[in-house]
Formats: sequence, C-alpha cells, structure tokens
Amino acid sequence: MNTHKDNNIVQHAKITENEFIKFKEIIYKTTGIELKENKHNLIESRLIKRLRHHKLDNYSDYYQLILKDKKELQLMINQVTTNETSFFRENKHFDYLTRKILPQTKERLRIWSAASSIGVEAYTIAMVVNEQLSPRHLPFEILASDINIDVLKQAKEAVYEIRFSENIPKNYLHKYCLKGHGDMQNKFAINDYLKQKLSFAQINLTKPISPQVGKFDIIFLRNVLIYFDIQTKKNVVKYVLQHLKPNGYFFIGHSDTLFNISDEVVQVMPTAYQTVFQ
Repeated sequence: MNTHKDNNIVQHAKITENEFIKFKEIIYKTTGIELKENKHNLIESRLIKRLRHHKLDNYSDYYQLILKDKKELQLMINQVTTNETSFFRENKHFDYLTRKILPQTKERLRIWSAASSIGVEAYTIAMVVNEQLSPRHLPFEILASDINIDVLKQAKEAVYEIRFSENIPKNYLHKYCLKGHGDMQNKFAINDYLKQKLSFAQINLTKPISPQVGKFDIIFLRNVLIYFDIQTKKNVVKYVLQHLKPNGYFFIGHSDTLFNISDEVVQVMPTAYQTVFQ
C-alpha cells in the first residue's frame, strides 16, 4: 500500500473516474444510495480526511483499505451519508400532527423517525407530541434510526450548535432546550425529559428490517428516498411500511414521491399518507 508523508499531496488528492466508479458501486451496494455522475467533488471532500488519517495519497489505496476493514467501511459510510437538516423542517407535517392526528390519539403512541440523521427531526416530533399528549397523560415513544453511527451518536448526545435553534418556536426553546455556558456558550442541549422519550438504532433501510423493531402508529421517512433508484425506493418503502400499524400515518419529504413506488398507502395531504386495507 502506497503512503506519502507530504500533506500537500494528500490534501490535494484527486479522484479518478475509475476510482469514483468503484466508490459509487460500493456505496450503492452497502447503503442503496445512488450517487449521481457529478458527485466526484463530494466524494473527494468527504473522504480526504480519511486519506490524511491513513497517510494515503490516492483513493485506490483507500478503496483497498475499506474492502479489508469493516470498521473503516462504516467510517466511510458515515462520511458520505451526513446531510444537512434542521428543526421543524417541512412544518406542515407537524401542523397536520397537531390538527388531525394527535387530537384523535387515545392510547400510547409509537413513532419512528426512520432517517433521523443527527436527531433534530425526532426531537421536533417529541416537542410537538408532548405538547398535545402530556396534558392528557398519554405516553409516547420515538425510535430514531439511521445507517450512520456518527449522526446517531450526536442524536443521543442531543447537543447542537446555536444556529439550529433558529426554527424552534420560542416557547418550545424555553421549555425543552438548555442554553450552553462557558465552553458550550455557542451550543444548546435538549433537556433530559425529552431525551428519555427517544431510543436509537442503527438500521439499514435497504435491507429487511427486524420484526423486533415492532409496529408504529406514525412513521417519518423524509428526504431520503431521493438518494435511491426506483427499485431501491420500492424496497425501502415496502420494508418500512411492514412496520406501520393499521390506519397508521406515513410522512415522506417534499422532494420525495410515492408515484409508482407503493400502493399500500393513500394520500391524505401532500407527502402525508395513511395505510390502505382491502
């Protein structure tokens, strides 16, 4: 395996077309994510730190490493699957929760944030649901899952840069968030009360999902289908919907679609669906 001690060469390593194809194929095989042809720069920028870490001067050597080292393969997946997100993103879904679903809830509620990233979607759901169910003494639980163990770790810690607080309503911010001090002055944390409503799991949505995950009343699968090809989308939606209860609700992202993907749910509003039963 070639190494190079000159950081300038490592820093400016360029991925060749052949190398890009190899990474594209292993990322698809491992995660189901289909990289577009113009994503060379993304792979370079996401993986250059791993090349520096191993003092490698080209992507072919790094590719050989991930073939032999499952831990490094997971680290590579972590790098390429990290995406930007925010609290109260696509807020119409949470409005629908508040207006239509939660007022009808009469027993324990199970919710799944299936592509939860760093946890902001799951904590947003928790804030909204708690406001509705806590006064009625109705319990709820939320499963937050992702294929990326780095973002799951951050979700468990529930500490975020202050910029993430911009979209959180002031009353929720005061009630559920703690402002950092000293070394943490530019950050805030979710309080322990809300954190205890969440559990976490690493789940690859492109593979059959364990029955032990259980059934859910509501599933959020937002802004993830856009990364898959048609067949993978069909598989993911099929696997996920196997865990949706009768009359359960299913939310996808505004950039996603179920057209020609699934007929197991019917639309109740744009990007919001409910289970269909024959």
